[in-house]
Amino acid sequence: MARKVKTRNTRRTKEAGRSARWWASFDGAARFRAARRAAGIMLAVALVVVAIVGFDRLDAHVRARIEARLSTLEDEADVRFLDLPDELVALATGDLEAATTDPLRSADWTDDALCERIAVALSDLGWVEAVNFVRRTGPVRFDVSCTYRVPYAMVQFDGRFYLSDAGGVRLPGVYRYDPIYFLIQGVAAAPPANGTLWEGADLQAGLTMIAELGDEPFAHQLPAVLVQNYGGRVDPHATHIELATDRQAGGRIRWGTAPGREVEENTIAQKIALLRANFRDTGRVDANRRVIDISTYPDRFTEPG
Repeated sequence: MARKVKTRNTRRTKEAGRSARWWASFDGAARFRAARRAAGIMLAVALVVVAIVGFDRLDAHVRARIEARLSTLEDEADVRFLDLPDELVALATGDLEAATTDPLRSADWTDDALCERIAVALSDLGWVEAVNFVRRTGPVRFDVSCTYRVPYAMVQFDGRFYLSDAGGVRLPGVYRYDPIYFLIQGVAAAPPANGTLWEGADLQAGLTMIAELGDEPFAHQLPAVLVQNYGGRVDPHATHIELATDRQAGGRIRWGTAPGREVEENTIAQKIALLRANFRDTGRVDANRRVIDISTYPDRFTEPG
């Protein structure tokens, strides 16, 4: 005799019957409370789902609006260099702005590290000795405070002209000769990378000469310090340091050895006193001579034969 097989429909009918008997066991009030509870649960689930979808869409919408607005502001990014010295406005502004271009161009404008990236970019620039702070003052506006290196002398090497600060750090750029700067000629070492120290005792001697003479009333008559024979490296019998005068016929003042290296010659103070006396008495630091020597006698200059 064949065995009877229960079909799915039979099982579903029995399960439905049990559910019906379970539901019938409740009185009317219990049924109402159960139905209300179930409806509440379903409503809550539906609200959660709607909220999740809604927030995702809202977030995407807000982000899209922000990104669209900020993309239009990218070209309006304003970086203010608060304490840029007047003498650097023409020289360094372009380099400073260029240094901030990459951090701003690739910016996620909501990135909290954006100020730090701008500071790092500026700190690598030769004009900047130290970045004091970078502050965000608007969506795409930044205030920058730096300690800057300013030009102190122009240095000639291999027919080109460079700028150095007072400590001998090379500043960015290659320039034409500009008489507003003291010129140092004859340094042995080639110019280093921007923002690094230009090695050489000859350059330091030239900078020391400028520091000693730069505030004198006759300084404008001394356009250059010549250090090509520093230490007697070209001619041990010739003067180590010379000052060029503004005479077109190759005016020179023979200074002697580098400051601080004097041996049996006038001191720095004695040499400067002679130059002051010349300027006071004749209106010329060279006493109207083409070449004078101030290294030997404390009370007078000499004229080389």
